[in-house]
Amino acid sequence: MKAAMLKLSSGFFSALIFTFSCFAQENAEQTLDKQPLIENVRLKAPRQPRILAPTLAPEEIDQAVLNRLMQEIIRSPEVTKIRLGVDDDQLQDIFVAASNARGFINGSEMQNVRAMCDSWEQSSLIGDARIHAALDAYKAREQLTRNFIAKYYRVVLSDIETNLSEQAKASFQNYMNDRRRRMANAGVVSRGAIVQNLYNGAETINFYCHR
Repeated sequence: MKAAMLKLSSGFFSALIFTFSCFAQENAEQTLDKQPLIENVRLKAPRQPRILAPTLAPEEIDQAVLNRLMQEIIRSPEVTKIRLGVDDDQLQDIFVAASNARGFINGSEMQNVRAMCDSWEQSSLIGDARIHAALDAYKAREQLTRNFIAKYYRVVLSDIETNLSEQAKASFQNYMNDRRRRMANAGVVSRGAIVQNLYNGAETINFYCHR
């Protein structure tokens, strides 16, 4: 009787293990079917930190400083006027110049993503090499905009300084240099959606480029 029960228990557990194995295999196959379409992405690789907005590039700092200066003028015009050593008219000129510059500059995110997807769709590379090439296309297009922003804001700053007295010009330059250092060390982040590692780059390409 005991031998029969042991035999029955052994058979039952063997069947249970077999059923569980089939179920686990079926779930695994269904999970793989739902993975992104990008070939050769390491499915078992550990997730890396998602970095969607890197810190400000040097080319973006003057723009960020002047945008912050606009806020200071709106919030505390008298304090800002004393800090810069300017009169009311000069303060207004600075605000107008910074405001016009801000309205003129548009983000390039749509063009950056388009460059990334064009590279992905037209590439003959496979696997990681194809992903790297698409992300490099994004960064190259983004850098074009950053270079333009840097050159444009140098012109804006030059125009502002032209209308200042020597003393006010020195105060304004000291203000800009101080704020540049603070902004560079403050961890302020860029706008944009690019990622800085391969795994999340693959996710970004899959989201934007697989229509």
